Amino acid sequence: MFPDFNQKTIDTVAKRAAFQCSNPDCRALTVGPNSDPQKSTIIGEAAHIFGARPGSKRYSAQMTDITRAEITNAIWLCRNCHKLVDTDEIKHSKEILFAWREQHENYVQSELGGTADRIQLEQQSSELSLFEGYPPIIRRIVIDRPDGWEWRLTAELMRYLNQPLFQKIEDLRGGLYYKPQENISSEEVITWVSKRLTEASKLVGPIALLFERFNESWGSPGEPGNVKDIYHYSHLLQRHLEQIVLHEEHIHFADVPQEFEKVVNLLKDLLGSQAEKLKSIPDRLDEIVSLIGTDHGGTTENPHRVETIIEFELPKGWQTNFDREFRRAERRLSKGCGGFAAEIWTILLFGIFVTWLMVSIF
Repeated sequence: MFPDFNQKTIDTVAKRAAFQCSNPDCRALTVGPNSDPQKSTIIGEAAHIFGARPGSKRYSAQMTDITRAEITNAIWLCRNCHKLVDTDEIKHSKEILFAWREQHENYVQSELGGTADRIQLEQQSSELSLFEGYPPIIRRIVIDRPDGWEWRLTAELMRYLNQPLFQKIEDLRGGLYYKPQENISSEEVITWVSKRLTEASKLVGPIALLFERFNESWGSPGEPGNVKDIYHYSHLLQRHLEQIVLHEEHIHFADVPQEFEKVVNLLKDLLGSQAEKLKSIPDRLDEIVSLIGTDHGGTTENPHRVETIIEFELPKGWQTNFDREFRRAERRLSKGCGGFAAEIWTILLFGIFVTWLMVSIF
């Protein structure tokens, strides 16, 4: 797959700009007559916002070639302005170019379009209000709706909303920040451990249900997805991850009796390490988008389905180690718990299967 725009994308971005340069200080007409009556002269170009190749202006190594070649990454410029934006990258940042394109297309619709176009612009503005202050690429996906936009939107929202939380889990694991410790007395520690186990089991459960809702928000085969639902479930996932971070902080910054330190160490990062498996979802969604338009073996009647499974599971031997350390600590404190730890922890002994059923776009 190459990062260059195909002819359909070039034609579409040019028409959306009404063949005018999208630089608001230029807006030069980029198409005119040719001496050959069967041809026209075009002095406009579809420019990449994020550079197409390493070394090019505004290049992002995190992007895939499929996303570099999407209409969401294109802006229509005259040749002079194309040269200008690729000469001064600091002055012409990706944020500026995204803003140029959105502003120019709004201008085209409002000034050159009819009543229906203006109504469409109002509806689009209402939908985009959800994404005020979000990265420009997210707004462009909502506006352009390229093939597979539902998965692209979900992927970019997950990256934007969740990356700080995954970073916090990593920082916590590395001991890079501190919060005031909660002192847990000998009388409280068994109840405290019980609550942490119950809390962990409750935090695990909703994740599979949430991804069932994501599947629904992406739409049935041949039907468009729902922007507001994708937005809603992405934020639910973010809030769920926030609760997992708080759970981990509760454990990391607990001051427990010395007898229970090994027990608490076994609880540390147990849920955070599992939650980090969700980091792979945006890249997996991008891989699925890259299948669109390829020979993937699907048909309209029998669409190609892609299944991905993410399993939350206890580390090998974890429960045996936990039971042993808990009972040792219990004996040292001369407390009887009746084996509650193993009984409660069985709640967590299951896999969460996050499954996507994807269909081909024809």
